[in-house]
Amino acid sequence: MNIRLCTFVSILAFLSIVLKTNAENAIENTRQLAKELATEGKHESAAVEYRRLATMEEQKEARSGYYWAAAHQYLRAGKPKLVEKMLDRSEDNSSAISTEVMLLRAQAAIVESKWNDAEFYLKSIIDPQTNYTEISTKSKTTAKIRTAASKNLAHVFIAERKYDEAEQVLIKAPLPCPEAIGAVNNYRKGHDRRPMIGGLLGLIPGLGYAYSGEYANAARSLILNGLFIYALIDTADDEQWGAFAAVSFFELTWYTGSVYGGIDAAHRFNENRKAECYKIIEKETHFSPDTGKLPLITLNFDF
Repeated sequence: MNIRLCTFVSILAFLSIVLKTNAENAIENTRQLAKELATEGKHESAAVEYRRLATMEEQKEARSGYYWAAAHQYLRAGKPKLVEKMLDRSEDNSSAISTEVMLLRAQAAIVESKWNDAEFYLKSIIDPQTNYTEISTKSKTTAKIRTAASKNLAHVFIAERKYDEAEQVLIKAPLPCPEAIGAVNNYRKGHDRRPMIGGLLGLIPGLGYAYSGEYANAARSLILNGLFIYALIDTADDEQWGAFAAVSFFELTWYTGSVYGGIDAAHRFNENRKAECYKIIEKETHFSPDTGKLPLITLNFDF
């Protein structure tokens, strides 16, 4: 009887070890697959694998980390709604990575132009009561996180046309941001193009494009309108009224396009100017988790 009992217990122990080993192998294989997909730029697929890892984990802290990793991949994939969903699940399991969660929430809000939400999250990370010199001395990682948040907040302030606030938040950042401060000042000193003026100037073919610096489009508009006008005169002289009507239609269409083109060119100029400012400000704010340490969230920054 004792021999049978010992045999039964031994079999159960062996099966338990086998099942545990298989589960660990499955987790490791899934983690490796998620890492490879992220490296290949297949961020949405990588997010799915991190979600799968979260469901395979028993510990809440580990589940929280994997849901955060899934949210990060969804952000890279341009899926801000799913970012929010994953971060909610991350916080439901643990509040240990609240700063990292707020950083992702802020960036998702920026993608959706939810400036008030982004400002709230970023200010919560920065904490205006904090001694930044002390942060830089005690924790380089914390300094990097708060510097990245400061740059993101400067992005938000520029979108809201709060240029003084953008400059101040960069000056107070834990780490120096001379390029970003310079970009804010250059943007503030520059001038946007007024779409209404672009449209009015577009009444003269090509001039609306030239107003916004699109000289190639200006030359093309001027040349084509000139050709259409020449064709109108030529067909009228020859009394080819059918051809005259057809050319008139195309000339009217192209001429109208010149007016609207001047408006669009002004909008493009303004957006490109702002995008260039954002690019310099957020040059070193990109971060990624150390995949070798997941589900523990350790952020690697570009600076």
